[in-house]
Amino acid sequence: GGHINPVATMSTGQFEMEPGEIDPYGYVIAAIGFACFTHFYGSIKVSLARKRYNINYPKLYAESSDAHSVEFNCVQRAHQQTLEWLAMCQLLAAVNGMVFPKAAAFFLCVWTVGKLLYIHGYSSGKPNGRHFGGMVAHMGDISLVVMSFVSASKLLGGLIS
Repeated sequence: GGHINPVATMSTGQFEMEPGEIDPYGYVIAAIGFACFTHFYGSIKVSLARKRYNINYPKLYAESSDAHSVEFNCVQRAHQQTLEWLAMCQLLAAVNGMVFPKAAAFFLCVWTVGKLLYIHGYSSGKPNGRHFGGMVAHMGDISLVVMSFVSASKLLGGLIS
């Protein structure tokens, strides 16, 4: 069997697969779930940092007068910046996955691993600790953005047939 068109199957509600056959779009779904771990990891890091440095809600960031403001704010910023991109990357993977499921899943996984490294590095209390993970994450997110134009072109019968 060939690849099942998720757009057609979602609109009709019919999934016509042979026993043992896989739909590569399943990789996209798994990658979207995997990306949620960036939120879980960041949330845990922020919760632990709040307790460790005594930065209570509703304060989003520590003030410079707080003894460990740099350390806490690095953890919080790592989580916030990851959340700023999480939904966008998941959406880009979901739509690009309709055309290029394995590539979309791969690049979302690259983004996820990069963001986990980013959170870990930034949470060290040294802002430069974010650079390596950030570079890895950008290999995933930039690829997903570029892929959206390639996917659109393919669906519109343009540059790629």
